[in-house]
Amino acid sequence: MAGIKENWVTGVGFGNFQKAYQIYEKEEMIFRAYVNHAHNEYLELAFEGGVIAAILMALYLFLLLIAFTKIRRDALQKTAFLSVVFLLVHSLADYPLRTAALAMTFAYMNAIIFHRGFAECRNQSPELVEVDHNGDKLFVPVGASP
Repeated sequence: MAGIKENWVTGVGFGNFQKAYQIYEKEEMIFRAYVNHAHNEYLELAFEGGVIAAILMALYLFLLLIAFTKIRRDALQKTAFLSVVFLLVHSLADYPLRTAALAMTFAYMNAIIFHRGFAECRNQSPELVEVDHNGDKLFVPVGASP
C-alpha cells in the first residue's frame, strides 16, 4: 500500500512489480522465497499502472455492470458473465489472469458478454417469404432461430 500511495500518479511501470516491491518490503517479510506477484490482481495493477490503471479497472467494472443489466434471456451470456465474475473474485486473493489459459478464457467470455449481435438477433423480426401451399398463401420465416 505504501508503494501505491507513493507512486499513485504513474505507478512503477508494468512488469516492474518484482523489483519495485523489494523497495517497500519490510525486513520481517523477507524469507527464502521471493515475491514475484501480489496475491491481488487489482493492487498489483494499481501499483504498476497508477491512477490510470485504477480508473480503467473501475470503468471496466462499471461497463460490466451495465452489460449485466442488458442480459435478459441469453443463457450463454449469463454463463459468460458468471465465469468472468468468478475470475474477478478469484483475482482478489490470487493472480489467475497471469496464466495464459485463464487470461484467454477471460477475454473470450468478455467477448461473449459485450457482443451486440445477441441482442440484435432477438430484436429483429425474421424475413418472411410468401409461399403458395395448397392454394393458400402462407408467410414462412426464413433464417429464424427457434
